[in-house]
Amino acid sequence: MKRYFYYYLIFITCILIYSCSDPITGTIENQPPNTYLSLRPDSIISPGSTIKTINWWGDDPDGFIAGYRISFDSVNWGYTTKNDSTFILSINGSDSTFRFFVAAVDNKGLIDPTPATNLYPVINTPPEVSFDAGTEIPDTTFPLATFKWTGSDPDGVENIRFYQYSLNDTLNFKRVPATVNLLTLTKDSGLVLNSDNILYLRAEDEAGALSPIVQMPDTGKIWHVKPQTARILLIKDMPLTDFTLADNYFISVMDTISYDVLDIKSDNGALIPKIVNPMFIETLKLFDIVIWSANRGNVSSDNANFDLAQNSLPFYLQSGRKLFFTTGLPNAEVQGQGELINFAPIDSLSTCTIALIPNGTSLINADNTYPVLSSSVLLQRIRGINITPPAQIVYRLPISTACQTNTIVAIKDAAVNPRNILMTMPVYKLNGDPNASKELFRKIILSEFGYQ
Repeated sequence: MKRYFYYYLIFITCILIYSCSDPITGTIENQPPNTYLSLRPDSIISPGSTIKTINWWGDDPDGFIAGYRISFDSVNWGYTTKNDSTFILSINGSDSTFRFFVAAVDNKGLIDPTPATNLYPVINTPPEVSFDAGTEIPDTTFPLATFKWTGSDPDGVENIRFYQYSLNDTLNFKRVPATVNLLTLTKDSGLVLNSDNILYLRAEDEAGALSPIVQMPDTGKIWHVKPQTARILLIKDMPLTDFTLADNYFISVMDTISYDVLDIKSDNGALIPKIVNPMFIETLKLFDIVIWSANRGNVSSDNANFDLAQNSLPFYLQSGRKLFFTTGLPNAEVQGQGELINFAPIDSLSTCTIALIPNGTSLINADNTYPVLSSSVLLQRIRGINITPPAQIVYRLPISTACQTNTIVAIKDAAVNPRNILMTMPVYKLNGDPNASKELFRKIILSEFGYQ
């Protein structure tokens, strides 16, 4: 028993001696962090989109994670503090495989020496393209046409690299950048005159994959391109019931002057380009002079296309071209100038309406270089305008019982070399003296507008 007690004392003495010795000194070495991907390394991943969202996280045994270095080649590294990111993986074929690397960085800047990594197979999906709804080409145009489209790609619209278009065949596609989705073609672009034309379109992505081809017009429809034959354009904006009267009038008064015709009234305006800017505006600019002939009837469908005029004629006039706009005005007497006619130098519309102007009524030529015109039919509800300088009065109406004033019904924007003449009566109904009507157009087109 004494012997066991002796051993016990020696054991206790050793413990006391060890506990009283000097403590261990020095710095504990910083341990590197560990990095993990949401999918374990080399796990099987089904091929998918070139848009990949990858998640990761890290763990540090003696500190905390400050950020992550990421790479797709283990040579070029980026840095992020996020635990995930979405990548657009650019490929050069129909499919490919990418290896992703991520290494955690701890609060002392130590980087995981064994980054987490995995393979991500992707399959490229071809893009798609379609023409925008409501931008269909009319079945007949002059040699100028605008097309608008929208592209899409399951891998992200950013993956579209080019759009390709071809006229009248699918063998000669031309590229435009992916930033372009509006294209205007002319005869210099290859439009075939006096012929039906077709535009083919497709998209090309970064990998060279092509979308299915779409076409304008659709199968079963036509788009005929007619040539421009003159420098003057007559826009027919009168009621369909007046077409014969108007046609005979213009054939007579412009018998020695060539002009082309654009009918924007038939078939509910089917020949009006759906894309006003630039297609309709640029179509007008093909011509040096536009004669826009309209009429106000008793129903709204007979009114002039004022919205179309407002959205196009200011640009046309700014280009230096010349305009004769002749129309009746709506019955409502509340519109201001800017609500109806923003393309002529008028202050406002008259608040007075003349209910009836009998057949044979003569206009007063305030500018006596113009011929005296007279009505050839009964005219209803005529309204005048109030002008602002430097506009000049061309025609007035005789004083009426209703208005007690000489209502202004025709003006020009300048005394000399005018470019804009407005008449608030349908000119083809002022043919009481056919010779005066011919003289009117010689005055406007040859003298005022300088047509040669």
